[in-house]
Amino acid sequence: MELLIALAIFSVLVMLSYRSVELLLDAQRSNGERQVVLQQWQRAVVLLERDLHQVVARGQNTGFGTVLPSIHVPDDGLLALTRGGNPDVGWELRNGGQGQMRSYLQRVEYVLEECKLLRRSWDWGDHAESTEPVELVLLNADVTDVALRFMDDKKTWQPASEWAGKVLPRAVELTLRHEKLGEIKRLFVIYL
Repeated sequence: MELLIALAIFSVLVMLSYRSVELLLDAQRSNGERQVVLQQWQRAVVLLERDLHQVVARGQNTGFGTVLPSIHVPDDGLLALTRGGNPDVGWELRNGGQGQMRSYLQRVEYVLEECKLLRRSWDWGDHAESTEPVELVLLNADVTDVALRFMDDKKTWQPASEWAGKVLPRAVELTLRHEKLGEIKRLFVIYL
């Protein structure tokens, strides 16, 4: 009889410990997924901040007689801008100075596509519409909405739909809605 009671108590303890280990592993798995999303968000913020800190007041010549503003909201995207500081300034050192010369300007565009936040970049400030960009996925999935606002010279906020893009804004506010992170707002100051 004592042996049966001991076995019953032992089996109850084993079931309780198994359930607690299972809960602990589920919590770790859930936190791991959230950590990956937070790391992606941090990388996206760093890239956007770098792009906005290096924005230059030079539009993009599309090659068809149209010049797009330096910062504007494209019809099919969130934000497009021309930035300086193209990282490939050592072109002249390669191949004994015989490498292809590149501008220090770079055109960058941020797009929300299929619940993913993407960064597209071109190696030149001016490029034809058919030129393929280098595409980087910043947030893999679960982005439900992204909204931008621009601060003008009079220090008033304008939504992206009303931003004319004639001059550089003083600041850009990004509001991102994500299924796992909720709503996040971030303010980027433009250094003129």
